[in-house]
Amino acid sequence: MDFLKPIYLYLLLLIPPLLLLYVLKLRRKTHVVSSCLLWEQAIEDMKANTLFQRLRRNLLLPLQVIFLTLAVFALARPFLRGTTSMAENIILIMDCSASMKSTDVGGTRFEAAKSDAAKLVVELGSGDRMMIIEAKSSPRIAFGFSSDRLQLQDALGKMQPADTSSDLSGAIQLASSIARDMQKSEIVILSDGAGMDRQQHDLRDASGRVRFVRFGREDAGNVGIIALEMGRSYTEPSERQLYVALKNFGDAEKRSLLLELYHNEDLIDVRELGLSPGERRSVIFDGLRYTDGVIKVAIDIDDYLEVDNHAYYVITRPGLRRVLLVGTGNVFLEEAIRTLSAEVEISREDPDLYSPDEKYDLIVFDGFIPDELLRKNLIFVNPQGDLPFGKLIGRSEDPSIIDWDRSHPVMRFVELSGLRVVRGYNYEMPPWMMPLVESDTATLAWLGESDGHRIIVLPFDVRPGASNNFSMLPAFPIFFSNALNWLAETDIYHRQLRPGDPLRFSLPGAATDQAVSVRKPDGKEVSLQLEADNVVFSDTDGVGVYEIAGKGFAEEFAVNLLDESESDIRPAGKIEIAGQEIASSTVYEVSNREIWGILVLAALMLLAVEWWVYHRRILV
Repeated sequence: MDFLKPIYLYLLLLIPPLLLLYVLKLRRKTHVVSSCLLWEQAIEDMKANTLFQRLRRNLLLPLQVIFLTLAVFALARPFLRGTTSMAENIILIMDCSASMKSTDVGGTRFEAAKSDAAKLVVELGSGDRMMIIEAKSSPRIAFGFSSDRLQLQDALGKMQPADTSSDLSGAIQLASSIARDMQKSEIVILSDGAGMDRQQHDLRDASGRVRFVRFGREDAGNVGIIALEMGRSYTEPSERQLYVALKNFGDAEKRSLLLELYHNEDLIDVRELGLSPGERRSVIFDGLRYTDGVIKVAIDIDDYLEVDNHAYYVITRPGLRRVLLVGTGNVFLEEAIRTLSAEVEISREDPDLYSPDEKYDLIVFDGFIPDELLRKNLIFVNPQGDLPFGKLIGRSEDPSIIDWDRSHPVMRFVELSGLRVVRGYNYEMPPWMMPLVESDTATLAWLGESDGHRIIVLPFDVRPGASNNFSMLPAFPIFFSNALNWLAETDIYHRQLRPGDPLRFSLPGAATDQAVSVRKPDGKEVSLQLEADNVVFSDTDGVGVYEIAGKGFAEEFAVNLLDESESDIRPAGKIEIAGQEIASSTVYEVSNREIWGILVLAALMLLAVEWWVYHRRILV
């Protein structure tokens, strides 16, 4: 029990003066009489009334002390802390992302969240219901509305965290749409809040309350691998380079670690590193001559999150890719494509002599727009007229870069903050074309996929000039490396996935009844069914190497976290939804219940008892 106005407790010091009133002697006047014979009883009373007479049995004294105590306590406004009654319809969002595997709270954060969720289930009233939403890379309803505590507890027990990111925004939207038409509904989010500041949340249509229960220590630090990429060496095309990026997400101290490189579990290199708080470090391993197998990068460090301490790369030998470059001559573009891979064969053709040819895997049009498009993967560089699929609507001079889509595979590790373009062309594109790079006056890169072929459009000149510098930036070869892999649909990307991304594997000519299985990193095997020569496997929630096998073939692909929002395990103290900040709270909403009214009622009843005792002269 606590008090809102504890200063009034000093009034309890009135109790000692009250006791004094019962022990002090009576003051009497002196009178001269002729005889004391008739005053013997009065003399006895006077002897008893010394300065501090002996306290006699008197029921009024304890009644008055208790009354005074109750009155003082009522003035001090005492209250009891307790939980408020919960809503009748509770929508519970469980964050099942990788960061919830952090062990900074003794066990994992997810175990702590499940424990609090179990408490909510136990506290359900007779008419209350609960729904459980699982927030992984995509949200799903794990258990519908139910009042059965045993079934809800069983559903919670079966839930496990994945190595994926968490689409809490989608989970909140789902919960919002469900709660929209419900009375007395409440959305409870059990999460560490990792990455929620990077997501947009909108609950404008929700009628229920929202509560955010945070898990994790504020001083939790972590070091993780946030990027992994392999490419050809620019100086020696027969060799490969491995690019690794790491970051220390802690705020307190410098972390020392060993960065280990493995090929098929054989240790081939070790680097000793030290990362200051907040530091990001890039490491390049040169001279790799492997043509197949699995490259593994591991961090030897003791931190709170294990899943981002290792990453994998499946090396493949792509088939020969034939590229046709149609233009008046662009040595920078040609060399950028040529150095990407030793398996690229480049042919050049003058625009006046161009004729469609089906033998090429990729056609690059530099400053030229053909009358007829083949159903091939295409790149348009510096087109200056209407495209077969897009209308030219104007030009823009000296456009300034605003932003670019960093999440798309074509833009991985592409840094365009220093890009300068003298002139760009504005196009009205169909819905299947999406913008990649935005400036203040025009879109400077488009891509899309239609009818099974992919197209990239760069509506500006990439050759170096007074105000053109794209070909002089490090981003230039990286962009075309990414673009070539994406357009040619090589194994580079369908073998390197993020957790939760589906694997699509093509088996042309395979029988529909052919047995195909996938071995997951934990050793479990899953049987798959062929659909039109294609295999689709979506159970990729765990980081590691997956093996897909069937009659006459066996292939591997890697799944890596590589997500800064999940590696940054520092919990969020609050989240913002529709412009409203929601601070983290406990799983129960604590309220202060004042009880001064009960004390006043008890004091008044005690006062009535005192009046009755006094007039009845009971022990008085």
